[in-house]
Amino acid sequence: MKWKGIYSHRIFTQLVVFTLLISLIPTLSITSFLFYKLENMVKTELSNSYLQMTSQYIKNIDEKLTQYQYSLDVIADNTVILEALVDQTESPYIKGEQISSEVTKSLLLDRQKEIRNCMLYSDIDEYPVYGKRASMVKEAGHEEWFLQERAIKEGGFSYISSAGNVPVLSFVKNIEDVNIHNYEKKQLGILKLDLYMNLIFRPADTANEGDSSYEVIVFSDDNKILYSSAPGKNFLLNAWLGSQDTSELIDGFTIKQEHLKGCSLNVLLLFDSHQLKAKQQAVRQMVLPIMLCVTLLILFWSWLYSRNFSARVGCLVQKFHTAETGDLNIYGPIAGNDEIAELDRQFSHMLGKLDSLIQKNYIRELENKKAQLKNLQLQINPHFLYNTLETISSMAAVKQVFDICDICQKLGEIFRYNLGKNYGEFVTVAQELGHVQNYIFIIKKRYGNRFEVFYNISIDTDNAMTLRFILQPIVENAILHGLVKQTTTGTLELSVWEEEDSLMIRVEDDGVGMDIQKVEELNRSIHVADNLTKTGLNIGIRNVNQRIKLACGDQYGITIKSTLHYGSQFDIRLPLIRKGEQTDENKPADSR
Repeated sequence: MKWKGIYSHRIFTQLVVFTLLISLIPTLSITSFLFYKLENMVKTELSNSYLQMTSQYIKNIDEKLTQYQYSLDVIADNTVILEALVDQTESPYIKGEQISSEVTKSLLLDRQKEIRNCMLYSDIDEYPVYGKRASMVKEAGHEEWFLQERAIKEGGFSYISSAGNVPVLSFVKNIEDVNIHNYEKKQLGILKLDLYMNLIFRPADTANEGDSSYEVIVFSDDNKILYSSAPGKNFLLNAWLGSQDTSELIDGFTIKQEHLKGCSLNVLLLFDSHQLKAKQQAVRQMVLPIMLCVTLLILFWSWLYSRNFSARVGCLVQKFHTAETGDLNIYGPIAGNDEIAELDRQFSHMLGKLDSLIQKNYIRELENKKAQLKNLQLQINPHFLYNTLETISSMAAVKQVFDICDICQKLGEIFRYNLGKNYGEFVTVAQELGHVQNYIFIIKKRYGNRFEVFYNISIDTDNAMTLRFILQPIVENAILHGLVKQTTTGTLELSVWEEEDSLMIRVEDDGVGMDIQKVEELNRSIHVADNLTKTGLNIGIRNVNQRIKLACGDQYGITIKSTLHYGSQFDIRLPLIRKGEQTDENKPADSR
């Protein structure tokens, strides 16, 4: 009952509202979910891109530092340098120039802008060396880097140079001489390589690639900033150190951190997240028009479908209104194979059946009226006919003309059967056969022994019911049109049997028969229900067939077969009704 308000509107309105509910809600839900997934996808894509850029950046730094450390190894193993360090003959300055030349050639200092300086410090006081790239360890003792405890250890370290406040990354390599006889090592000196941190760690130029740029902050293990490509963003280091997430979005920047083990440095990469917002905005600008178009299409098709659907329903309703006025004519069908089209077909079929039933009832009423008129014409005075026949029979008996007595007796029984009011429309098969036997008796008296009659009965005739007056016209047709026209003695056979819940009666003769065209014409004519006003048709085969169909159904009736010069066969199919069952005029017809 709570939906009664909805169903009070027209079906077009109901369909539109329902379609909007089932389309807009999923559309909005899908749009929200799509926005969420696409934004996460963009965020994940950028995050993966940041990871790749970070990985590539650190890989490039590692490759550079590894290359420089390898160059130090090559210099430390250079035999020319080792021999020069222990050479007693040459001047310290000549050895210094020789060592400097070898160092320059190994590092290609003229081509490496990232290298600040590379110096070899000899630890052999008795063999001093002095040059552009060579000096003594005692001379290095006055330099700021040497004052740091770790500077004298092999490895890498970083410091801020007082000259220009430049961050420097240094690598120290011990130069040793190994005695091949006893495998003892002798410290000859140290090799120190200085690199500009701002050139080593500066961000790659990605302006031409169309990707987002990033900033770099390099700091030591004690969280001291050694290099920053964007000094104005150094505060992000403290913000990041206070967070536990190494990929946290802080102040519009996505931060990635890596550690360089070879030089004990930490690298912080700062990715500006403005591109994330730009891509998310681009996703919105792409998805919103699409979803708007989809929504408009859903609205249009829902309106179009609802209009067509309601129009089809309206057409069906109009047919109902037309049928209410009594017009049972079937108009154009509703196209389609759905339930509405099926309902229209069933309704049209019902109208056709109803119209046919009305016509049949009308025809039946006409038949009954004509039969009643015929009976009134025949019922002049039954008692007068009976008394007259008895008078004739008595006079014939006095004069010993017993054939006339028999004819009068049979004719009286025929009158009683025809005019009897207690029989009804249905009688037993025995009563109908008795009526036919009386008729055959009189006909044989007229035509002599022109034919013989045989009965083949395989059913209880006292219990089976049949329509009254259906056999005599068939038998009359077989005798008058089939048997008496031939010169030889003919045969008439009446058969009655039960077949598949039907009562079968066959009238068969071996008379002159009919050709195929005449049989087809006769079969066609007896199934036509018009022209009922023609005189004589109500007592012929056609009338019998129409009576059977009206009383019992279209599946029952007469079938005619015949062969020229070989006789004819009339098969009558009736419903099998037992005595005591419903045999009134209407009920057998309703059993169809």
